[in-house]
Amino acid sequence: MKTAFEAKPGTVLKIDDTLFFVSKWEYHRAGRGATTIKMRLKNLFNGGMTDRTFNGEDKLDDVILDRARFEYLYGAGGTYAFMNQATYEQIELDDETIGDMKFFLIEGETVDIQQFEGKFVGLVLPTNVKLEIVECEPGVKGNTADGKITKDAVTNTGLTIKVPGFVNQGDFVIVNTESGEYQERAK
Repeated sequence: MKTAFEAKPGTVLKIDDTLFFVSKWEYHRAGRGATTIKMRLKNLFNGGMTDRTFNGEDKLDDVILDRARFEYLYGAGGTYAFMNQATYEQIELDDETIGDMKFFLIEGETVDIQQFEGKFVGLVLPTNVKLEIVECEPGVKGNTADGKITKDAVTNTGLTIKVPGFVNQGDFVIVNTESGEYQERAK
């Protein structure tokens, strides 16, 4: 058990039999009033976000998730196969379970899979991934390196992103896995 004051970002809480990841935490104190904590919570089962306010001394159930390192093997027909690097056990997750994280999975790369009481809760992806641009309009003369002109591009994983005008088909780019946005051209 933790108080709301102790439940900082990164903590996983169990509220009404649902697991929530604390993504944002704000402390508020009004004059002589009680301390309140505003939290932005991510539902680990459906990915939905919600804002909740707690008194600073409210008791909350914190949860420790089982976490194991898996290698992403392949994706086929809406199924994604992973292999536990410690036990070599293989698991398959479906398209609905993976959601938009499928756009950041690269064969041979490692990810952490989180489970609670044997049930899949989530993937922990690296902050950035290197993806290849497989489809985009060619760069036009005058689209300088300042990156103010953007265009749509499709990556090798099927993700459509906005990239600067100087990025061409065949280029590798760094994409942030949390926002899904272009960061820079890969070196």
